[in-house]
Amino acid sequence: MKSIYLSLLFFIGVMSVANAQATAPAFVNDIIIPPLINQDDYHLNVIETMHNFSPNGTDSLNTMVKTFAFEDANNPGTTTILGPTLTWSYLHDLTPTVTNKITEVTTSHWHGAHVPQFADGGPHQRIEPGADWKPFFKVLDKSATMWYHPHAMDLTYRHVQMGLSGMIIVEDPVDGMDDPTLSFIHRILPTEYNVDDFPLIFQTKKFMRDDDGNIAIDTANGFSSGYTYLVNGIVDPEMTVPASMVRLRMLNGDGKFTFNFGFNNANGSSFPAQMLATDAGYMTRTWQLDDILMSPGERTEWLLDLRGREGDTLYVHNNVSGMPGGPRDIIGNSSTTGGYAADRDLLRIIVGPPAGSLSPIIAFPISLLPSEQPPLSAVTRERTKTFRRDKFDVNPRPLYNIDSTLMDMMVVNDVVKVDSTELWTIDNQSDRAHPWHIHDIHFWVTEIKDSFDVSLNRADYPELFDGPKDNVLVRPGWKLSYIATFDDFGTQVQFDSSYMYHCHILPHEDNGMMGQFVVWNGIGQGWPTAVDEPGFSSIRMDVFPNPARELLYLDGTTTRESELRFIDLNGRVVKALRLPAFDGALELNTNGLPGGMLIMDWQTHEGRAVRKVMVNR
Repeated sequence: MKSIYLSLLFFIGVMSVANAQATAPAFVNDIIIPPLINQDDYHLNVIETMHNFSPNGTDSLNTMVKTFAFEDANNPGTTTILGPTLTWSYLHDLTPTVTNKITEVTTSHWHGAHVPQFADGGPHQRIEPGADWKPFFKVLDKSATMWYHPHAMDLTYRHVQMGLSGMIIVEDPVDGMDDPTLSFIHRILPTEYNVDDFPLIFQTKKFMRDDDGNIAIDTANGFSSGYTYLVNGIVDPEMTVPASMVRLRMLNGDGKFTFNFGFNNANGSSFPAQMLATDAGYMTRTWQLDDILMSPGERTEWLLDLRGREGDTLYVHNNVSGMPGGPRDIIGNSSTTGGYAADRDLLRIIVGPPAGSLSPIIAFPISLLPSEQPPLSAVTRERTKTFRRDKFDVNPRPLYNIDSTLMDMMVVNDVVKVDSTELWTIDNQSDRAHPWHIHDIHFWVTEIKDSFDVSLNRADYPELFDGPKDNVLVRPGWKLSYIATFDDFGTQVQFDSSYMYHCHILPHEDNGMMGQFVVWNGIGQGWPTAVDEPGFSSIRMDVFPNPARELLYLDGTTTRESELRFIDLNGRVVKALRLPAFDGALELNTNGLPGGMLIMDWQTHEGRAVRKVMVNR
C-alpha cells in the first residue's frame, strides 16, 4: 500500500512539474545578469551546484535543483547556472584555464570564434574529470556576440541542459588605428554592460522528480510537451532597463527549439526594434523587424529606443503562431510540441529612469559596417552537404545525418586547403529544419532556393543575407549556399586536427549528425582525402627512447610555455601536460599513460609536431 501511495505521489509530482509553466506568466522573478570577466587569463571551473529557477514563484520550481555551471575560479559562488560573460578584445593573446570539477568528461567550445583547431574546444579537446585545459590563442574576431558551451562527444545535450553555457562579447576595437569604422560604431552604440547593454540567453528545460522525489533536470527524454521557458536560467523573469537607447544581445542557447522572437507593448502591439548584428558581427545597416526566427546556436543584437518611455512595459514575445513552414517543419512550433507551444511572453521589460551615455542616434536606419563578403570570383572549390534521414535505422525511426554518414571521430570528412575561398551548399532533403553550424570560419549566405527551386528574395531576409553567420536554419527543401574563406590555421590532415560542422539541435548532433573537416596546410603531393599517418612537423621534435618505459625524452626548443597531449588510437586525450620553455631534451615520466601505441601532439608558440610513441608496460 505504501508503494502505491509513493507511486501516486511521484506521478502527481511529475505532472505538477510538467505543467509548471502551462499558465500565463506571472513575471515575479528578477532576471539574473551573469557576472562579467574582463581579463585575458581568465580561469573557469566546471562545477556541480544548486540553483533555484523560480525564487519568488509559487510553483514547484521554487526549490533548489542540481545544476552544472561555469564558475569564475577567482570569484567562487557567483554562478549557479550558465556562466560568466567573457569579454574578449581584438588582437589580445588569451591564455584561459578551464578546470573540470564534475565527474564527467567535458569540453569548452568557443562557439563562433576563429581560433586554431587545438584551441577550439571541440570533441577532440577533452577535459577529463579533475583536469585542466589551458589553450592559448589570439583574438582574431571583431565586434561580435558569441558563446561558449560543452562539446564532448555524445554529452553535449546533457551538459547544456544541466546548465553549462555562457556568453562571449568581443569588444569593438576602440583605437581608430585598428579599425576607424568600428571605433566610430562603438562610440554611438550602448556598450555599458548591465546598464544599457544586456545579455539574454533563451532556453527550455524539462523537469522531473528523481527517485528521492526531488525536482531534477530531465536530460534523457525528449520534451514535446511539459517543458519550461527560461531566460538567463530564470522562469518568467522581468528586468528593468533605462529610458535610454538600450542594446539587447539575444542568444538561442536551447538544445532543440527554434523561437520566433518579437517585441511587444503592454497592449500586445509590436514595438519597433532595430536589428544591428547577426552571429558573427554587425550588419551593413540596422533593420526594423517585427519578428525573427532564431534556431539553436544563433545570436542577434537589437536596439530599443526607449528615450522618453519611463514607466512603460514591454515584452519579449515568442510568436509561435507566426512560425513559417509546414506542421512538422520547425521544432518548437505547435505541431512538433503536440500543441503545447503557443504564443507566449518570455520576458517582461520595465522601463526605468534614464541611465548610461546619451545616445547620438536621432533616426533609423543607421549605417554600420560595409560587407566583407568575398566575391564569387574568388571561389576555388564548391561542395554540397546534404541532410538526410536514411540508412541508419534506430528504433523507432531512422537517424538524421549528413551525406548518409554518421560522425566518426577517426574520420576526416572534408579537406579544405588553407587560404582558399569555397562555396558550400547545404541541401536539406529531410523532413525537418536543421540549424547548420560550422566551426572556425564565418560565412555569408549567397542564395537560398526553396523546395520549388525558386530563389528567395534577399530583401525579405536581411537577417540571413546582410551579415556574417556561423549558424543558420536550413528549412526542408531549401538549398542554402554560402561563401567562406579559410585563410589560416592550416595543418596536416589528421583526425585530431579537425574542426566540426553539425546540426545544432543537440540530440541530432549527439546521435551523429556531425562531420569533420581539416584546413590543410598544402604540404605534400595531391589533395589528401583521408587521415594520414601522424608525422606532421613544422618544428623540430625528437622522441626517445621509443619504445619507452618509465622515462621518455622530448628533444626540441620552444621559447614559451607549450602543451603536450598524449592521444590514444581512439582519439581520446589520455594525458595533457603544460611544458615550460626549454632547449634540448626534456625528461617526462610515463606514469598515468596506458601501455600501447600513443600519439604525441606538441603544440608550441613556434609551431606544432606530431609523433607516434610506443609505451611498454
